[in-house]
Amino acid sequence: SSLPACSSASTLRHPAVRGSAAMAADGAPAAKWVPPNTIEELFSATAGNNFSSINKPTAGPQSDTPLPKGEAPFQLYSLATPNGWKVGILLEELGIPYEAHFINIGKGEQFGEGFVGANPNSKIPCAVDYDGPGGEPMALMESVAIMMYLCE
Repeated sequence: SSLPACSSASTLRHPAVRGSAAMAADGAPAAKWVPPNTIEELFSATAGNNFSSINKPTAGPQSDTPLPKGEAPFQLYSLATPNGWKVGILLEELGIPYEAHFINIGKGEQFGEGFVGANPNSKIPCAVDYDGPGGEPMALMESVAIMMYLCE
């Protein structure tokens, strides 16, 4: 059986759904989105949202905060997000000794010099294996890449 179509005129619809036009909340045709001419216009349009104070149109560290390091050879830097959980669960299942460090992305901690050194993309999770190949430190980023590294 198929799901019944929604008959409410205030429903937002994707243009690909049943061939309908995109609709605004009041049922009128939605205005066509036009991208801004410059990155500065985009950032000014997002002023006031939760991340407007930390997201910048530039790369690189925004503070000189070092990366915390514990005693275990494997250090995980993350937050309680699904991607962060995946890596932590795998570390536990494989019995690999590690230390987890909380990186508060709401406060922009991922833009500290130490974190950017481990992950130039400034995204969580990331990790550093201080006992990497040949005994050299190995910085890792992206949850699936970290998990593949751990499994190999």
